Amino acid sequence: MLHLVTCEAWKLKRSAIVWIILAGAFFSAFVTFLQFVMAQSIDSQSVNFEEFYTATIWNDFSMAFPVVITIMGGMVFNQEYSNGTLKSIITIPISIRKLYGAKVIAIGILTLALSVASYLFVIAGAHALRLDGIDGFHLVKSFLQTCGMALCIFIAVLPLIIWGFRKVNGYYPLLSVAFMYGFFGIVFISRGIGDFYPITAGLRIIGYAGLPEGGMLAACMAMAAMICISVAMICLIPYSYERAIQVERRRSSSQSRQTPAPAPPHGKC
Repeated sequence: MLHLVTCEAWKLKRSAIVWIILAGAFFSAFVTFLQFVMAQSIDSQSVNFEEFYTATIWNDFSMAFPVVITIMGGMVFNQEYSNGTLKSIITIPISIRKLYGAKVIAIGILTLALSVASYLFVIAGAHALRLDGIDGFHLVKSFLQTCGMALCIFIAVLPLIIWGFRKVNGYYPLLSVAFMYGFFGIVFISRGIGDFYPITAGLRIIGYAGLPEGGMLAACMAMAAMICISVAMICLIPYSYERAIQVERRRSSSQSRQTPAPAPPHGKC
């Protein structure tokens, strides 16, 4: 499995995955930075570091991370189509389920990289604003909460990523779904049912401050449901590669039959 995950990392070497991670992490931190610049213009004593990183986590789930993780997952799964390696996948003695598992682990590692980049941007923004409360305890707490929330969002959008793999570039239409998926989390939290919603259930798990009353059990069950759905999709739909190869073969054969034979030279039979 480690070898397969390493291979997935090498496949992404020439892609723009690093820039996507940096852009996604910067966007969320920058939006929070602008919000706090406006807050400081009203009252310079009204904000501190804890409020800053919790606001960034809020922007992570509601705007940036669901879309960015879906893009990264789509790139990891879609590269077999884009690189033209579908025909060679079936010839190697590796089960499709193991390949799915390696890709899921690779996306999880990329998600951690996204959360670390977001954390670094948060620290830089907090120092730029000269916020109070940047001590060891809050630095460790903000790091754990940022990484934990990112992993919870990854689990929440994983079924979307797996479903999008059924077609070439199938994750493109799901980007809008991922954005709305995170945006509606704000509505569910305000109605007191955020613990049952997969995107916002991670807030309860990481101990996010300021949530309405709820239960940890409901949040854990929401996460467990997403894991079970993802595993079921991998086990019940494990042959996307083979179906794609068959479709490609039928398409190639139909095109070859429709292509007319070259005409003989003039004056010759």
